[in-house]
Amino acid sequence: MQKISTGRGHQRLLQLARSQLGQEFATKSSAADTETVSQVQAGDFSQRHQSLSQRSGAPVSIETGFKGPTLSQRAERRERMNKERQQSNLEKIMALALDFCPDYVAEMEVDPDWFQQYCDLVLNISNQTMQQLWAKILAGEIGQPGSFSLKTLFLLQRMSYKEALALQKAASLTCRVRLQDSGHIYFGYVRKPSIWQVLTGRSRAVLNLSQFGLTYPQILSLIDLNLLHQIEIESGELIPAQPLQLQYHQHQLTCKARHSGVVLQYYKFTPVGAELLPLLNSQANPAYLQAVKQLFNPVLDFEG
Repeated sequence: MQKISTGRGHQRLLQLARSQLGQEFATKSSAADTETVSQVQAGDFSQRHQSLSQRSGAPVSIETGFKGPTLSQRAERRERMNKERQQSNLEKIMALALDFCPDYVAEMEVDPDWFQQYCDLVLNISNQTMQQLWAKILAGEIGQPGSFSLKTLFLLQRMSYKEALALQKAASLTCRVRLQDSGHIYFGYVRKPSIWQVLTGRSRAVLNLSQFGLTYPQILSLIDLNLLHQIEIESGELIPAQPLQLQYHQHQLTCKARHSGVVLQYYKFTPVGAELLPLLNSQANPAYLQAVKQLFNPVLDFEG
């Protein structure tokens, strides 16, 4: 077990900035954008096009095409602007990490190779929501080095904002079986053939997750990103006399199988997905909780 130091996470982060970046970085209040992009009407294509061309470093004139300095000078300007934008992204994320740094950190220092890879990966992260996610990763790594693998960083770097929203929605539907780290998204059950099936005509029930905001295309995208396992998982047969304890955000659920042969179905997060789950500010969905109870009621007896 690693020893924990009472040194504040803020101090560890500032030390990283000095040793790896060569200087202190500005706080959020003084690290504001140096260039303000004018607001444009959504339907005004020419203004929006001009705004984007200015940001790209290759301004275009409607009358004369590319304007201003020579082609070589414009290329140098674009490269300089790109580097300035990347540096700005890095400094914003470093400053945001101060909000999430823990007061207590492990004595082990952050691996310098890990930090160098981290800095390279965040250079092109401009979306504010994604910047916050990357800032939480840095803060978590400072508090407990080794919390986030490089594999997770590389995956997150290619994740779009839309895919991050899908992960957020999946996190809001995630249950955990006690003593298990990976999250489960329950959506159905199967009961092996029995007289119960003959009498009721039911051996399987499935919940449509799209009514709670998680569509099947989103599930496929999370599978493609290796955040969810590729196949639907089935639990082992539940033993009627053995309690099953589930943790759904702040809700603790205890239940027992009403019959033998009951198998629950769920999507399971991969180790990479499980690393990212604690970083998401997901809230419980009361409608999903109620629907899960109704879905499982024929085969599970919930306490309380």
